[in-house]
Amino acid sequence: MAQHRIHAGTDIACVGIWDAGLPPSERPLSDKMLDASAARGELLAIHTSADGGYLLQVHVDEPFVPPASPPFETLGREFGLHLGSGSALAGGCEDFRSPRPQITSADDRLQVEPSWYRVRVHLNRMESDEDEQRSHEEAARALTEEELARYRSQGKALRTNALITGAAVATVVATVLLRGGLVLGVLAALIAAATGWRRLRVKREGYDALHVRYQRALDAATPPDIVLELYRAEGPLPGGTVALDDATFT
Repeated sequence: MAQHRIHAGTDIACVGIWDAGLPPSERPLSDKMLDASAARGELLAIHTSADGGYLLQVHVDEPFVPPASPPFETLGREFGLHLGSGSALAGGCEDFRSPRPQITSADDRLQVEPSWYRVRVHLNRMESDEDEQRSHEEAARALTEEELARYRSQGKALRTNALITGAAVATVVATVLLRGGLVLGVLAALIAAATGWRRLRVKREGYDALHVRYQRALDAATPPDIVLELYRAEGPLPGGTVALDDATFT
């Protein structure tokens, strides 16, 4: 029994999970070829209708209990998936059987018992803006009121200093290129140095430690976009694909 959370990015509007031990393809796979592989149980392809990032949560031989909020839709059928090598890869389907993966990495692999699996799919139906607001509210509770106020104040100071430093550097470059006055160049360099020192001082005051705590709480509070439950089963089993926008499947 295991649970994994994977940030899956895609540039072809398709994420999924597949056997990482499959041999590389000699040519790029079209959508039709991906769907044919999915029908054979070589991968579960989820067409997202948009490029971007999607948080996948994968349960292996472990049930997923949908929370009261956000609402999850459980699809009415299960999908067969063959993970014969014992190593699965989840992420953008452009890397499925690719000899040179571009989006996935070792962090997106999970080890399983070599077997056929029945896959149950749950889809998060809450609007992303509502999810994000709720997650930040949960993350804020990981800090005390004083820590939260300091974290936000220091974060604002860091962003301001970064803008000032960028403007100063741009001024130095412009001074050199346009052969401007020496005084202006020296002044810009001093501003850049001063803001850089202030930025380091803010970090020394504990901003980084607060940021780690806040981000860890935020990651834990962020609900997944897609949940996959994998259960070992006797195969072969029919596979298929999912269309995220209208929750249809084939």
